[in-house]
Amino acid sequence: MSEHELAISDSRRFASMVALNAVSMLSQIGQFAMGSMLLPIALEAKKASPAFIGFTSATFWLGMLAGLLAAGQITRTLGYRNTVIIGLVMGVASFVLLPVIEWHWWALPAAAIGFGTGLRWIANETWLYRLAPAYARGRIVGIHETLIGLASIIGPLIIVALGAIKPDAYWVAAGMIATSIPPLFVAASIPAVNIDAAYIPVKKNGAALSFAMLFVSFGGLIAGLGGWIEGSLFALLPVYNTDIGLTSRETAWLLTILGVGLMVFQFPIGWLADHKGVRWTTKLCGLVAFATTMFTIIFGTQFYPLAIAMFLFGGFTGGLLTLGIIWATQHSAGAELTHNMRQVSVTYTLLSALGPLATGFMMSHSNSATLLWQQLAALAVLALLLLKWRES
Repeated sequence: MSEHELAISDSRRFASMVALNAVSMLSQIGQFAMGSMLLPIALEAKKASPAFIGFTSATFWLGMLAGLLAAGQITRTLGYRNTVIIGLVMGVASFVLLPVIEWHWWALPAAAIGFGTGLRWIANETWLYRLAPAYARGRIVGIHETLIGLASIIGPLIIVALGAIKPDAYWVAAGMIATSIPPLFVAASIPAVNIDAAYIPVKKNGAALSFAMLFVSFGGLIAGLGGWIEGSLFALLPVYNTDIGLTSRETAWLLTILGVGLMVFQFPIGWLADHKGVRWTTKLCGLVAFATTMFTIIFGTQFYPLAIAMFLFGGFTGGLLTLGIIWATQHSAGAELTHNMRQVSVTYTLLSALGPLATGFMMSHSNSATLLWQQLAALAVLALLLLKWRES
């Protein structure tokens, strides 16, 4: 069934999109922001090694990858709404468990939070973008990414207010996830398409390489490089900051500022993609991210220069995921849309896991400045991709 065949009134469609955006925003605070930021800060406060912090952060992302891959079968069987609910309940249970068990075992609930996030991401966002009108998808993606960007502000602020050691922040995370369940019953039910659909041809200019037996588009690779950078920052910025003399509270503030940048820039990036094209906008994001990395290497040993850098990193490296999603939604509908979304989400998540895993290992065997030099390496790969990519 194609999107124009869905028998839903405009008012019902609008109410459904509002409800699904609310689900994403509320659950993102608990599942993603607290899952990816609270644990590294707490582990650094507990004197865990960079390698262990990177490993635990990677299990969150690898769990998310497993959730993305399982989402097809689960959604076909249970539908969008029930799949999202399962993912959310896993997050609630895991956050209740975290402060109870020894931190050496945190990789297990971290993976469960990630798995639930993957289910929610695919089921909820595919549901949302199938309801969105094709002519405005770039702007709708930008609005959605702006709203979930609030999570990257609110999550660290919760850590600032409650700390990362006491159980309060973990309980708040569980509560935020639970509050995202009721809006699911406002959204209009639509038949779930086959997320595990066989290979669907895409335009030649969107084909890059075959990766892990999934056909990965340039949109997926753009989002993936953003994930590598973002995942490394979330996981290992606490280690870098400790080495330059900043406190865990200051780290939480810097992550909050990163979240402000993520929220503020996503709608303008979506607007630019609609009017200038995805390739042009990706070049802009890459140039700003490169300049910001160089600025951080030179001046990033104090709080205020780092605050400027985090604001720009949040906006322009976070924008790479937004651009990957916009690419995935262009000229596609139904099963093709879910296929493209899956490419983007799987590649983003896999590289988000590999980023902290590799960077944590390198930092354990060198120094914390490795965090910045690997950002430059990822941006160099992005530049090479842009040299080969031509939009239609």
